[in-house]
Amino acid sequence: MKFLGFDKALCLSPHPDDVEYSMLGSINKYKDTHFDIYCMSKGGDFDKSTHEDRWSENLKVWKTFSNVSLSFAGFSFIKDHAEDYWIDEIEKKFLKETKYDCLFVPTYDDSHFEHKIVNNLAPALTRNKPLSIVEYKTPSTLDEWTPNLFSEITPFYPTKIGLLKLFESQKNKWYFKEDVLLSFHSNYPCHKRGLEKVESFKVKQLLD
Repeated sequence: MKFLGFDKALCLSPHPDDVEYSMLGSINKYKDTHFDIYCMSKGGDFDKSTHEDRWSENLKVWKTFSNVSLSFAGFSFIKDHAEDYWIDEIEKKFLKETKYDCLFVPTYDDSHFEHKIVNNLAPALTRNKPLSIVEYKTPSTLDEWTPNLFSEITPFYPTKIGLLKLFESQKNKWYFKEDVLLSFHSNYPCHKRGLEKVESFKVKQLLD
């Protein structure tokens, strides 16, 4: 199966674990879509867990996935460069030579300012390319954000939780607690339809 029929997607991950936490189950489910994941930093500023070892955690998560290519920006923090740099860098690194169907970004309605910065890159990156834009929900996404697409991942949920445990540097963070993980993957209207575990997305721009 393919995610919304996409052959190839580019996923922008502000920090190590953002894409993994938000859409690993869907990436595992839609094996006929190839996902290029670009990790843009070593973590958040003033976060004691921010260091290069976090990239090794990413590599451990994805090493058995044939539909994932992972790359790293090589910088400590997103703030190390301005918005125009990031747009130029992503265009040169990914968009000039490779044909993508979709760009995945975190939500703008988010309490983490670096998620908002990365979300804001999407319109510029797709200004002259026929790319769909899909936002993925993160643990810090605000309640006013409204998803319009749910990916049912119940059969893939145990695998996802097992792989998230490979993020040893994050195991004591509140969003890696079991009750938070359960809440993150639950949605009442989806439960009424028999969809027990879901990942949440918002399609901002869909181009055939």
